[in-house]
This record gives sequence, structure tokens and C-alpha cells, in this order.
Amino acid sequence: MVKPLALYLHIPFCRQKCGYCDFLSFAGREDLFQSYFSALVEEIRLLAGERPPVATVYIGGGTPTLFSGGQLASLVKEVRAATRLEPGAEITVEANPGTVTLEKLRSLRAAGVNRLSIGAQAGQEKFLRLLGRSHTVGQTCEAVAAARTAGFTNLNLDLIYGLPGQTVADWQESLEWAVALEPEHLSCYCLQLAPEVPLAKDIAAGRHRLPGEEEAVAMYYETLRILARAGYEQYEIANFARKGYECRHNLCYWQYRDYLGLGLGSHSFLAGERLVNVEDFSSYFRKVATGKRPVAVRERIDATRGMVEMVMLGLRLKQGLAAGDFFDRWQRDLSSFFSSRFEVLMVEGFVCWEGGNCRLTEKGILASNRVLAELLDPYL
Repeated sequence: MVKPLALYLHIPFCRQKCGYCDFLSFAGREDLFQSYFSALVEEIRLLAGERPPVATVYIGGGTPTLFSGGQLASLVKEVRAATRLEPGAEITVEANPGTVTLEKLRSLRAAGVNRLSIGAQAGQEKFLRLLGRSHTVGQTCEAVAAARTAGFTNLNLDLIYGLPGQTVADWQESLEWAVALEPEHLSCYCLQLAPEVPLAKDIAAGRHRLPGEEEAVAMYYETLRILARAGYEQYEIANFARKGYECRHNLCYWQYRDYLGLGLGSHSFLAGERLVNVEDFSSYFRKVATGKRPVAVRERIDATRGMVEMVMLGLRLKQGLAAGDFFDRWQRDLSSFFSSRFEVLMVEGFVCWEGGNCRLTEKGILASNRVLAELLDPYL
């Protein structure tokens, strides 16, 4: 029996490029909106021959809500026609404040979109300007209110901490502001910068200073404290939800299940093979127009690498990685796969066994990169 896929659709357009972003996205290319929309529809239709089962749909970017409500609703309609979309499937659209209207949100809701992920990022104007965001704090509040009026009962807010110049008190203020908006889900990421993005270059040149490690750790602990008090449960290193509102789409990634990505530069993982779509518009348009999947890279993942990836993803989850799931997948005992450092890391309080799952402790989460490197040392 074929397990249902997680389906991702990439919209690679932004109003402006943020200073911290290294995603495949383009600002000022409104001239390509219609051509890209038409090509993405054609790529979706290529699925109609197989009609794969789909459990979740995630329309991300970029800024998908630069497209009209009608266009986004049409994408959902095309997915329904070309796949076996499960009843009650989670259908998410990423939205940037300032690019949504009540009318657009009503169109999405009527099309069956049942989850909205809003890129809030910060609760203070000075940090939105620092990040190069095109919206204001007030526009985030307006977007949340409009989403509720449109009938959305499952909202996520993205937030970033560890920003240049940010104090623990600033982060507390952002968290309290976000909690007051009463989303069902919060994603709280520590700032990570690729060296080539503008903000990283500004920091390297001394124009901004990042918080120290102790400050960043304190921000993380404040996240745990404030969100737990507000009724949010941590289920992944950076993700918190009210009970029953965990992001089912992202859980597919962390649980190392198959997913299919459509659109420019999107990634897929199918039956042990990783595929990456072309990243330039002309090649994408040309391949789709000829009825071909616009794949640029195909890579077969061998068993050892697959086990490493499953561990690295599974240990991001608060419940950890089930030894039974690992054995069913690879016919390999999970504890025997780890390096000889595993017992030491257990004694030191970085990892533990709980109910048949191996998981990182709170201490281990804070040192997750080092812990994973030690656990998987023979294979890295």
C-alpha cells in the first residue's frame, strides 16, 4: 500500500528580498506571475496519470499571497483533480502580513485551505526594519483578525530570535505579543545566516552585533517558559502548538516520510530518491511545456545515509525517534547504529530512552549539533 505524500508547491516571488533570506525567491518579477502560475498548473496536471495519494498540501515561498485569491484557489482545485487528496487533508498557505485581504482569505478558505502560516518574525518595528521585512507589526495584527473573520481556526505565526541588538527582554515582548494574538501554533527559530546574505555581511563588517551564546540560550528558555504557561506544547525543537494543532505537513519531513515538491527549485524525496527541480525560469517553463517533470538532479540515498538522515530529523522531535520505526525501515537496531559515544552522552544527560524512543533531553536540544555529530561520528 502506497503511503500518502506530503505535497509542497513553491511560489518563488517576494515583494522585496529580506536581508536574512537565502531561499530561492525573487523580488520585482511581477512580469512572470502569470507565466509561472500557468506552468505550475501544468506541473500539477502531470500527476494526473498516477493520481498519488496526498495527506497534506503546503503552498510556500517566497510569498504565495502575492498571487490572487483566485490563483491560489485554482492551485488547490488542480491538486484535488490530479491527486487523491485525503478527506480532512491539512492544506496550508504561507502568508506575509500586508499581502492579504479579507477577500483573498475568504477565497482561500472557500477553496479548502484550512491552515495559514503568517510570517510575523518580530513584534517590534525596529527588528522588522533590521530584517528587511515589508510589513509592520500592525499589519500582522490585521492579518490575524482578517484570518479569523474569514473562518480560519488554525493559524501559525513565525518568529525569529537571536537577532542583532535583540535583548532577552525584547524577545519576551515579542513572545507575549504573539501569544496575545492567540494563534494555534508558533514557530520560534534562532537566527541562522548563510554567509552570502546581506545581514550576514553587515554583521561581518561590524555594523551589527549578534547576541552572545548565553543571551541566545536565555531566549530559548524564555520561549519554553512563556509558551508552556500559555498552553503551547513543544513538539519539535523550534515548534510549539496547542494540542491537536501540530503541523502535519512538517511532521512528514521530520518522520522521514516521502514528500513531493512542485515548482521552481523544489525538492522531493520519493522511495529513497532525492529530486531537485531546475532553478531557472526558462528551463522550468520549457520542460513543463513539453510534458516533462522539470527535474535537474536525481540522487539515490543509500541505506547508511538514509539511517543518518532519519536520526538527524527524528531527534528534532520532542518525543524523539521510535526505535521500532527505525528497525521497521532499516532492519537495524537503533542503539547499535549510534557511535560508542552514545552511552557517555546518556550518562552526561544529553540523550535518553523513553517509551521505546530515543530523544534529546532539554540539555541535549541546546547542544543538538554537537550531540548529533558525536552520535553519528562514524558516518559523517
